[in-house]
Amino acid sequence: MMKYMRSSLLLPLISPMKFLVVFPHLLIVSNIVSNVKSFMPKAVPSHCQHHMSLAAESYIPWKWKGHTISTQVSLPANVSPSQRQPQVSALLIHGFGCSSTYWRETSAALTGAGYTVHALDLLGQGRSAKPGRAEGIEYSIRLWAEQVDAYIAERMAGEDLVLGGNSLGSVIALTAYTGDFVRDGARRSDRGRLKGICMFNCGVGMNSRGLSRDPQLSAFQRVLIDGLLTLLDVLIFNNRILLKYVLDEVVTRELLANTLQSLYRFDPSRVDDELVESFYLPAQAAGSVEALSQIYTNDPGITPMELHQKYPDSLEGLPIQLVWGDEDTITPMAGGVGTFYQELAADDRSNVSFEIVKAGHVPFDDNPLASNTAMLKWLEDAIEKTEDLSFTSS
Repeated sequence: MMKYMRSSLLLPLISPMKFLVVFPHLLIVSNIVSNVKSFMPKAVPSHCQHHMSLAAESYIPWKWKGHTISTQVSLPANVSPSQRQPQVSALLIHGFGCSSTYWRETSAALTGAGYTVHALDLLGQGRSAKPGRAEGIEYSIRLWAEQVDAYIAERMAGEDLVLGGNSLGSVIALTAYTGDFVRDGARRSDRGRLKGICMFNCGVGMNSRGLSRDPQLSAFQRVLIDGLLTLLDVLIFNNRILLKYVLDEVVTRELLANTLQSLYRFDPSRVDDELVESFYLPAQAAGSVEALSQIYTNDPGITPMELHQKYPDSLEGLPIQLVWGDEDTITPMAGGVGTFYQELAADDRSNVSFEIVKAGHVPFDDNPLASNTAMLKWLEDAIEKTEDLSFTSS
């Protein structure tokens, strides 16, 4: 892991273009900004339309803290009444710089099995609004966990549910469940019953600074990583003129496609026009520069390992499924988070299960058959075995 991180952190100092390739999140971040009108793709290629016909989908704006959030609700279609799961819904939370678009196959698999599926775009990303500090917004895992919690309260109240997250979205799901975002005596209303959390290639935090909290690292390695990341913040991520130039002049559809294909290790051909457009089109909207700058330079937030240590009683009884692409170079399976959950899953007394699939960083869209089959099998077991767990008032 350290070999990978050392090469990743030093390459930016050698070649700006190699930096863009090694840090694909810089390219993917073009999806941070958008509005509902500018986001919608002009055309969906015929080879990627099959997932859209399996459920009745609708994009529904939702107001949160005065800002417009894009949400998607997919209802089961062509499913017999006996196959429907009317009391269980799924809420899917995307990763850094992404949107609900790449949940297309997961949504189809879940609705095909009779579940109602909700997916939202995090504030500052995807189709959602992109306010900044002038509007009182500081981007953080806790902010997004609060957003998830509020959505459950307002749009999924009284429903049994499961949470699904990818990368950063996994950490947000854990934070929303544990209530770690609650501050200053703030209260949460009843959120309904949670049956479990399925995490695809769980991340370590909001940005690369979370790497320095990896328990596998020595004190020297942590200082080195923090120093290099501070240098990158000064040279690049706090340099809004440069960031604007990158988004306006460097990020192209072709470059995004090439970068996404490097993340789709099992089937790069799944990087189609729909996916590329979902990252590219929002890049022109105002607000992208500050959103990117904040996300890369703000505190990375609590790690999954720290959440388990801080809330052992809450997480001990909750079924947690990890589905991990074995060729992920962003959150490698041999890294701190992957190793932590593999060790938990190896304990027969643990509520954690770990499934390895042939895929990269986005297994559910890279290898949807294997990934989503694993999720569905786990979900059936979780619903059958789990006692009612609630988001209760604090």
